[in-house]
Amino acid sequence: MIHPTAKIHPSVIIDGDVEIGAGTYIAPGAIISAVGGKISIGANAVILENAIIRSSKHFNCVIGDHTLIGPKASVTGATIENACFIATGATIFHGSYLETGTVLAVNGIIHIATHCPVNTFIPINHIGFGNPLKIYPPSEIQDFHADLKKVGFAKYVYGIDTTGLSNTEVYTQLTDKFLSFLG
Repeated sequence: MIHPTAKIHPSVIIDGDVEIGAGTYIAPGAIISAVGGKISIGANAVILENAIIRSSKHFNCVIGDHTLIGPKASVTGATIENACFIATGATIFHGSYLETGTVLAVNGIIHIATHCPVNTFIPINHIGFGNPLKIYPPSEIQDFHADLKKVGFAKYVYGIDTTGLSNTEVYTQLTDKFLSFLG
């Protein structure tokens, strides 16, 4: 359901089970795609140009009131509470939870299963990951990858155990699993 006071540019793509609250603005080129899950965008939110908001079969997406999602940002299967700021080019992954007042700066990333407490700030080009949250600067990317590997992206998001599989086998299973979600 789209509230009648929401302002949505005609070029916006809205697909699936999507709810948009009163007074929300969605700018040209944005894509709001609920693939197997639901998307709920609160009141007076701002979704800017070419942002992508997605849900999936196992991860709904919730964006709170007065939250701004910047141009070219991507949010998949996350919960973002009220009054958060997601800057240009930022990315938020499945199962993440951002409490009120969280700021994700330009090109920042909040990765899978991450919890950001109230008023978290993740600087430009940094990665937030984990619960408790750890913020990785670009110089610590190898440490981040080691910690992410412990959780396992494909297992967390798609339920695929990648132990002993080649990249070809992993991505074959991943695309097959994704396509199965579409029915």
